[in-house]
Amino acid sequence: MRIAMSIVFSLIILALGVCVFLAFRSKKSIGKYVGLFLASLIPPVAGNLLIIASPIESLSTTGCYFYFIGMDFVMFAVIEYTIHYCNLKLNKWQRIAKYIVYALLIADGISLQLNIFFHHCFTMNPIEVEGAVYYSFNALLGQTIHRVIDYGLLGVVIVIFLIKAVTTSRVYSEKYWVIFIAMVAVTALETYYIFSKIPVDISMTGFGAFGLLVFVLSLYYRPLRLLDRMLATIASKMPEALFFFDRNGRCIWANNQAKKLVDLENNEIETVNEQLREKFGKYEKEGLEWMTTFMSGTDDAVESYYVIEKHPVTDDKGRVVGSFLSVRDSTIEQQQIQRETYNATHDSLTKVYNRAGYNAIVPTLDLKKVFFIMIDADSFKDVNDTYGHEIGDQVLINIVDTIRKHFRDDDFMFRIGGDEFVMFVQNADSKTAELVRERVTAINKELSDPRNTLPVITISVGGAYGKEFKDEFDLFQSADQAMYKTKKNGKNGFTLFEKE
Repeated sequence: MRIAMSIVFSLIILALGVCVFLAFRSKKSIGKYVGLFLASLIPPVAGNLLIIASPIESLSTTGCYFYFIGMDFVMFAVIEYTIHYCNLKLNKWQRIAKYIVYALLIADGISLQLNIFFHHCFTMNPIEVEGAVYYSFNALLGQTIHRVIDYGLLGVVIVIFLIKAVTTSRVYSEKYWVIFIAMVAVTALETYYIFSKIPVDISMTGFGAFGLLVFVLSLYYRPLRLLDRMLATIASKMPEALFFFDRNGRCIWANNQAKKLVDLENNEIETVNEQLREKFGKYEKEGLEWMTTFMSGTDDAVESYYVIEKHPVTDDKGRVVGSFLSVRDSTIEQQQIQRETYNATHDSLTKVYNRAGYNAIVPTLDLKKVFFIMIDADSFKDVNDTYGHEIGDQVLINIVDTIRKHFRDDDFMFRIGGDEFVMFVQNADSKTAELVRERVTAINKELSDPRNTLPVITISVGGAYGKEFKDEFDLFQSADQAMYKTKKNGKNGFTLFEKE
C-alpha cells in the first residue's frame, strides 16, 4: 500500500505542477488564484508523500512540517480563491477580519516551526506497517490548535459556498454546489482519518484531487444548467422561429415563436417536420447549410414573406451532431422595401413612373416590340397662372387618369417633366399607330368637355414605332420631334414620326 500510495502522491504532485503552469498562463481573471491554490497544495502533498514513503525518522519529520505548515498556506490560498470565485465584495470590517485570519495562520505556522525546540505540536512514533518502519505522529496541543484553525477556516469557506449555492439564482447555483460538495467530501475524508486512527496517512489524496477539480471547474468547466437556461432564454426571446434537430433530423426543441408559426399544440415536437412541410411545401434545399425565401398568398396578393435558413451544429471535433432551422417573417421588411422602391420610382402626384422608374424599366423592354408615345399638356402654364397650382395639380392627375383609362394596364406610363409624359405601348405592330391616334382623339374629347368641373385642356402627342429605330435615345428623339410637330400644327392631336 505504501508503495502504491507513493506512486499516487507522485502523480498528484506532477499533475498539480502542470495545472499550476496552465492556471497562471490562463487569461481568465480567476486563473492566478487557482494557480496560487494549486501551488499551495504541493508542499503538504509532498510532505504526505515523505511520511508514508520514508522509513527514516528525519525525513518523516520533515514531511510533517511540510504537511502542517503547508496546510496554513492552503487555507490562505483557499480564502483568496473563495473571495474571487464567489465575487465577494468585502466591507471595511470584513477586510480587517481577513487580515486577522492571515495573521492567525502566520502565527500557527511559526508555532509549528517552534515545535523543533519545544515539541508542543507533535512527536514521531515508529510503528511497523507492511513489514517496514513507519513513523506516525502523535498530535499534541499545538497540533490540535493547528487543526482547529485550519479546519475551522475550511468550515467557514464551506458555509460561504453553501450560502452562495442556496441564495443565488438556480441557473448560477451549479458552479457553487459542485465546489461545496467537493469540499465536504475532502473534509469528511480528513475527519475519517483523524478519528479512525489509521496508521498510514493518505488524507492529502483528497486535497490533491480537490485541487485538480477546482482547476477544471474554474477554468474549463461550463455550467450546463446555466448555459442551457441562458441559451433557451435567448432563443425564446428571439423574433425568429427556431427549430433544433438531432443528427437524424428529428426536432428536439422549438421556441415559442416556432410553436406559434406551425400551430404546435401540446408540445408535440415530433410533428414539426410535417407541420413545416404543410406550411412551406418543399422548402428544403440540398446541403448542410442553406437559405431560401418563401411567399404565402398569390403573386398579386402576397400575405407574408419568410426567410428560411438551415445551419449545422458541430461538436468540438467538427462532427455534425444536429442542425437548427430559423424562420424569419420578413413581411414588414419586404413591404418597407417595396414602399421605398415604389416611392423612388413613382411620381408622388400622378402615381405613374418617374424618371428613375423610366431608367429602371427601359432596359427590360424589347424596343422592337413597343410603340413610344411622347405626351405634352397644351397651354398648361395658362392653367396654373389662371387657376393656381392646386387646380393645376388636379388637372395633371385627371390627364393621367384619362390616358390610363384608354390604354392597357401593361402599357408603361412615365412623368418625365412638369407636364410631359411618355408611354411605352407593348406588343406593338404596324397597326398600333392608328389605334393610338384614335385613343388620343378620344382622350382629348373627354378632357375638353366643358361639362367637366376642371378647366378644359388637351394634349399634344407624338409617336414612333420602336422597330424602326436602333436604340432608345433615337426612339425618344423621334417621338419628341413628332410631338412638337403636333404643337406646330395647332396642338390637340397626334403625329406619327416618319423618316424622310
